[in-house]
Amino acid sequence: MNIRLILATAAILAALPLNTVQAAPQMLGLLADADLPMKCADGVCIVEVSAICLQETRDMPGWKTAYRPVQPNQITLRGTRADGGRVKQPVGDIVHIISERGSWAVTITLPDSALQALGITEAALSLEGRVALTPVAEPGDPSPQSAPEIQATVMAFNNSPRTIIGDEAPNMAAATVINEMINTLPHVTLDTAEPAGDLWRKTFGTTAHSRPGMRQAAAYYKLCGHPLVMVERGILRRCLELGHDGFVTTVNKRYWDATKPGV
Repeated sequence: MNIRLILATAAILAALPLNTVQAAPQMLGLLADADLPMKCADGVCIVEVSAICLQETRDMPGWKTAYRPVQPNQITLRGTRADGGRVKQPVGDIVHIISERGSWAVTITLPDSALQALGITEAALSLEGRVALTPVAEPGDPSPQSAPEIQATVMAFNNSPRTIIGDEAPNMAAATVINEMINTLPHVTLDTAEPAGDLWRKTFGTTAHSRPGMRQAAAYYKLCGHPLVMVERGILRRCLELGHDGFVTTVNKRYWDATKPGV
């Protein structure tokens, strides 16, 4: 990971717009090629998901901007009941989605009561294909997302090759690996005697780098485990977020370049 890219990402974060009523921000595209385990606490179940901006010409969303899936049935809850039975249920109409850190990630939450009603003890979200999100319309929006604009954006997103934004794309797999650590971090005890609290082993159960993107992610992770970096949950998360968002930024730029006419 280039340190200049990390610093540039931090500068962009500092300049994010406030979440006030203005022209509708960018549509987002969710990137996940595997089920996303949800963790439940305090009545809600939550998972963070990597995302890219699908509309370069629109503004970046403010923090905690509400989004909804264009096709709700693409977001499915998969779960296991106490008796071992399997559950698969579309939940795109009831999930709550908000932007995190601009366009680089979103959090998706479900009320724990929805899982209890289905008798689910272990749950994960499954994205059926590429999931496009549009910002929830606000009263007084001077430039809302139009139906033709949404349709054209979704079409471009779905037609983009896997080598551009899929798991075969450079840096996308590394971002996915770091995203998995970000989701694990709140639910483990950090070992202050180990670099970066030994989060790598606690997430993947091994120090092997067998999965796509793991070597890139591990190289960045070592920066977060530098002896001069205090092993504190908030600092470690911020370090991981900067790495994730830096990798996604390169993927997003490649997507924008590929969708420009004549490129």
